[in-house]
Formats: sequence, C-alpha cells, structure tokens
Amino acid sequence: MKYNVVMFAYNEEKNITSSINSVFESVDESLNKFYLIANGCSDRTVEVANAARDALGFDKLCIEVIRLGDKCNAWNKYMHELADDVSTHFFVDADVNFSQNCFPKLHNKLVSTPERTVVIAGLPLTGRNLTFYRELVLERSCFFGNLYGVKNSFVQRIREANFRLPIGLNWIDSFLTKAVNTDLKFEKTNLPERTTWLEDVGYSFESLSVFKRDDINLYFNRIARYELGKLQESILDNTALSNWPASMHGINKEIWKDFANKSAHLSWFQRRLVRRRLIKLLSK
Repeated sequence: MKYNVVMFAYNEEKNITSSINSVFESVDESLNKFYLIANGCSDRTVEVANAARDALGFDKLCIEVIRLGDKCNAWNKYMHELADDVSTHFFVDADVNFSQNCFPKLHNKLVSTPERTVVIAGLPLTGRNLTFYRELVLERSCFFGNLYGVKNSFVQRIREANFRLPIGLNWIDSFLTKAVNTDLKFEKTNLPERTTWLEDVGYSFESLSVFKRDDINLYFNRIARYELGKLQESILDNTALSNWPASMHGINKEIWKDFANKSAHLSWFQRRLVRRRLIKLLSK
C-alpha cells in the first residue's frame, strides 16, 4: 500500500525548494519514491532541487532530467516508463505547497473507494477563484495538475491502451479529466463516481501580483495556453482517439491557417496572445 509523488518542473528555480520541502513535510512512511521530472529547464531548477534534497536528506527524491520542455512528454514518460507497482500515483506541480499530511490522507481515501473510482482530486485551498474551482471538483468531477492521485489500476489501463498525451497539448487538465471520467472513451457523458476528494485536503499557492513583471508575464502565458488549448480541444474532440497525433504541430498549423475564423470568439487581446504563442510553437 505504497504511493509515489511525481512533480513536473519547468524553470522553477524560484519555487522548487519550497515545493520540495512541502512534499517532504506532507508524506509519511508509505511514500515509495518522489520523482522530480525536470523537463527542458534552462535555469537552475535541477541544481537548486539537488541542494534541497541534500539539505533534507530526502533519499526518496529521484531527479529525472528530460531535454524536451513539454509537460505532456514528461507525463507520458512517467506513465509508460517510470511508474512502478504502487497503489497510488500522485501528480503535482512545482509552484504549489500542500496541506499537512495530504498525501497519506488522500492515499488512504482513494484506496478505500470502489473499483470504479480511480482518481482523487486535491482541493484548492487558496486563490481569488477558490469557490469556482472547488465547484469544478465537487460538482463536475474535475481535477487539476496542481495535485491529484491516480489508482494503479488506471495507470495499467493507460499502459494497456497505449494512451499518450500529444506533445504540445496545451489544456492538459481538461483532457485528463475527460480521459478519467469516460474511461479513455472520450464520450460526452461521464461515468459515475470516477473521481473523489477529501474536504480541506489539497494545495495552496501565492496569488499572482499585478505589481510583479514575472507574474504578469505568467498570467498572459496562462491565457495563451488555455485559449489555444480550447482551440486544440475543438479539433481533438472530433478526432477518434486512435487517430490522435503524437504531436500537436499539425493541428497547430491547421488552427493557424484558419485563425481568423477559429479565434473569432476571442477578445482582440486573447487573439493577440494566442497568435503570438502559435507563431512561437510553429517556428520550432
């Protein structure tokens, strides 16, 4: 009855120590391994993470370095190459902190649920839109990359189906929520009781500030990712899972060719941000 914690990090040198410390303080003896997957980092994330591990004596922390800076690729690597036979696999982001003993609490809750329940969502505990995001978890069976746990049975289901997220997919949380709630069938109706949660157990983060340039840029990048992700989603929703591409590059080109029509519902500022992101992605 062990669990793993998997943290994805891309250029998180400013936050990584706090997040590692928070994991260290929120696990118990049932932790098997804590994987930190640094994907495409060009800053000191790995160096700072190594220092944090050594300072804590956190021997269960395993740092994996991937050249490609893509969260979908990192998720695929864990699911299909690194995941071992533990009861629960937790996925977390590298810019959040966790409530006290959240991992054993969520782990114990998830393994006690019926077979049909395969994911437990960590609840947001801070944020300006706290009420809205809580409602998404409690009423719509959503979960977010900040913190969620997956039963090993569903990891095996993913491996057997060879399900992989396309590299370059922008709205990952939405697609994983659909994958879980439809058992990888991506139908319009959710299956019952696929997800669960535990009140007051989850993650917290520092809200972005309009007075910090880095926070402003991060906010704009989020808008671009989410809105481009919705455009990508509209195409993938009409594509059979067996025909999903390994990379979103072709779909991004399709969006670009008809950008005026596909983005007509967006504000001029959103269109500008998405256009800039598309140009950057297509130039790689």
